[in-house]
Amino acid sequence: MDRKENLLNAINKLIPEQFIKSSKLIASYCEENSREMVHEFLKAFMNSKEQAMICQDNGGKGKLSYILFSNLYSSIFLKNYLIRIDMMDSSFYSDTAFSTSYWDAQNIYYLFEEDVKAISKQIETYFPRIREYEVDYIRYAYLPYYHRIAKAFIQSMLTEAIKEERFLPCNDRLDNQVHILFGEYMGQADILYILGKEL
Repeated sequence: MDRKENLLNAINKLIPEQFIKSSKLIASYCEENSREMVHEFLKAFMNSKEQAMICQDNGGKGKLSYILFSNLYSSIFLKNYLIRIDMMDSSFYSDTAFSTSYWDAQNIYYLFEEDVKAISKQIETYFPRIREYEVDYIRYAYLPYYHRIAKAFIQSMLTEAIKEERFLPCNDRLDNQVHILFGEYMGQADILYILGKEL
């Protein structure tokens, strides 16, 4: 095996233990800051919703078919932890979105770089002179763990919010089904909900 493969094997063995420690702290931190987090999330969502309705009123698009929450790899490397919120018609990525806004998920990702440093330090005992691009291997391998927390937070928010009458645009602006997804921007996404028009 070459250095990269050995390095990745070592990283993948260390990540779960580090994440178990940090996830407890993150859960506690999010609980303490839940009011602020809910407010900022709803503010970003409503901003996207209002833009989408303006776009529809100006005759730009059809009905709302998709709401996509995207993690942005580029923002992670800038230490700017944003989740992009797009509202789209049935053409999905083949056309521009009705609207785009960004939710700052800093409260979820706040330990990410500390964890990367901790894992990097452990790795250096086996692989001396770790290079910066090799530290990026840790970031890429570790990111999905944090994205799962962001996904769980969004899903729990939506479970409550979609029951509210004015959370989504009114029915005549919605397609027969509205798919709500979470994933990597311009990449794979998981379906969180499929909402029927009766909502």
